[in-house]
Amino acid sequence: MLALITATRNSIATISDCLESTESIRDRLKHFFVDGGSTDGTVQFLDRYARSMPNVNIQSQDGTGLYQAINQGVEAAMHDEDVRYIGLLHSDDRIVTRNFQEYLAAIDEGCDDVYYSDIQYHDSGNKVVRIWRSGRFSSLKLHTGWMPPHTSMIVSKKIYEQVGLYDPSFGTAADYEWIVRLLASENNGIHYFPKRTVSMLVGGASNASLKARLRANAMDGAVWADRSTLQSALIRVCKPVRKIGQFLVFKGPK
Repeated sequence: MLALITATRNSIATISDCLESTESIRDRLKHFFVDGGSTDGTVQFLDRYARSMPNVNIQSQDGTGLYQAINQGVEAAMHDEDVRYIGLLHSDDRIVTRNFQEYLAAIDEGCDDVYYSDIQYHDSGNKVVRIWRSGRFSSLKLHTGWMPPHTSMIVSKKIYEQVGLYDPSFGTAADYEWIVRLLASENNGIHYFPKRTVSMLVGGASNASLKARLRANAMDGAVWADRSTLQSALIRVCKPVRKIGQFLVFKGPK
């Protein structure tokens, strides 16, 4: 069974659409919610949802911060004997239903421990405005700023046992640091599913302002700082350059 981890904090404006998108896979899903002190009715909404849906786990967050919340949800999923794979779904994102069903079928038929796919971005009017086509993994690409979309990744429980949880000290780059930690080992089977499985709402903490983008870029470099100063500098240049293609490539298979 798949566990999805969703951190919430005043998410009432988007959580309904997020959950509606998972309707077709609810019989295969355990959904873990970690709420960071919502005051807008999010918790009450989730409580009503849990009463009508099986396999829903709602927790109040211990501590603060997105990655602390995600870690708490991951730990709960790891202790659930029914869970085989773990993924994330942010409270303002949605799964792309048909593609996600195919994605789960590929995971069922496969024998790898790490899966990732393409994703898309939508605006507040539900228009698709950006596409992230991941491409196949290679060590060279990883070392020149490539990463798979974190929200598309579904990994076996043993991955978290091997690699550990997210390190919140890296701020908005905590997901990138975890991915580098995982993929740099090259000890696990990695499978690329070439369709968009998740639609993310544009924006986010790392893109909120120029200052936030510069801070995120510095943290991306810090991920590699203990390996090489030169590598760290290379990542700070190459990683944002790699994103340019996401804005240029728009048409193609869903």
